[in-house]
Amino acid sequence: MFHPIRLKMKDLALLTKFRVDVVVALTGVFGYLFGKTGHTDWYLITLLFFGGLLVTASAHVINQVIERHRDLRMLRTASRPLASGKMTVTEAAFYALIFSLSGLFLLYAVHPLSAFVSAVSLIIYGFLYTPMKILTRTSIYIGAVPGALPIVIGYIAATGGVDLFAVLLFIFQVVWQLPHSWSIAWLWYDDYSLGGYDLMPWPGGKNRTNALLTFLSVWLIFPVLYGMYYFRYLDQRSLVLILLLTLVFVYVAFVFSKIPTEKSARRLLRYSVFYLPLVQILIIVFKR
Repeated sequence: MFHPIRLKMKDLALLTKFRVDVVVALTGVFGYLFGKTGHTDWYLITLLFFGGLLVTASAHVINQVIERHRDLRMLRTASRPLASGKMTVTEAAFYALIFSLSGLFLLYAVHPLSAFVSAVSLIIYGFLYTPMKILTRTSIYIGAVPGALPIVIGYIAATGGVDLFAVLLFIFQVVWQLPHSWSIAWLWYDDYSLGGYDLMPWPGGKNRTNALLTFLSVWLIFPVLYGMYYFRYLDQRSLVLILLLTLVFVYVAFVFSKIPTEKSARRLLRYSVFYLPLVQILIIVFKR
């Protein structure tokens, strides 16, 4: 009796990229904590989390509807519900509609501006970034925008608006995504090529130029950190700790640039995943 239900839930998790959805929703919660002073409203955080979860799930469903034929060509994505034929486009579109409407409704209850920014993020990811991936490698910069907006959505939920700190947090998220995304593009380059994608920063695939550009992109984090410190959003203690973490990031990326292998690319990817939440926690802990 429960076996078909379990299979359907598994298909839904694959269709929505559930693990990624959770991470994005938690990023919105971090944004709230960045902006919040005084009492923490856990009811608001709950609405923010599930609203972000549902809207992100909708964006991923739209992505898979558009890319279903290309997903079938790639080993990593061939088992997705739409690519494998386990789910119809009509069914997936229904899920996308329900998830987006319910998620935006929850975010509207948090703050109307949070809901508006979330809707903009959904449109950019689903209807601009997704179709542009096949056209140009510069689509990665467009994709970085919806990837960075959840922090702003959460910040708005706490403050009711956008200020310089929110802008700096947004830029930090955009910059962080470059080495993170390019390390993924390197690791899965051959598989992406089967689908017709080239997401590396420069033509030529897995070459030293792309490894060098990935390394150089990490350095963009430093001016953002300086801006946070200059405008007194970071104190000396948090700045020193975050700089130490960033220097390790630079070192790992440097090793990748000198020895561009799958092993060094995977190490860079893993450190980027470790780096971001740790920096976010430090900012919150030492927030002035």
